[in-house]
Amino acid sequence: MNAQELMKKYKEMTAKPVNSPSQDNESGESVSTLYQSSSLRILLVRTSEEPESVSVEVEVWLPSFNSENGSNETPNSNGDFENERLGVILGQMISHLSYLLKLHKSGFLLDVIKHDCLWTASKSFSKPPTRMMFEHLLPP
Repeated sequence: MNAQELMKKYKEMTAKPVNSPSQDNESGESVSTLYQSSSLRILLVRTSEEPESVSVEVEVWLPSFNSENGSNETPNSNGDFENERLGVILGQMISHLSYLLKLHKSGFLLDVIKHDCLWTASKSFSKPPTRMMFEHLLPP
């Protein structure tokens, strides 16, 4: 995915009326998924009271231990495999934390839900974000 595709999808999603079918949260906000991977998702949050205002929320969590190959079977000993996988997961988290830092530097507010190890970054827009903002939103 590139910034142009992300921007196009954003425009398509925000052009729909707020009351169109979507997942509603407990606050009555309309929540749509702009992007999702195994350890990151970008959500668009809107309300019927202010449909032109869009909150972009990025959620980042620890990747699943089995996210790449779906199995614990190993060619080497189990300890070697676990150590290798933990290294891969650590590299992914470093990449995601750098991504969150980039978002923070571009004006997003950061938060962490400690018991779930879930990081969030959010920012509200009253008009469509610039192309540069979509460059910042591109996941690692």
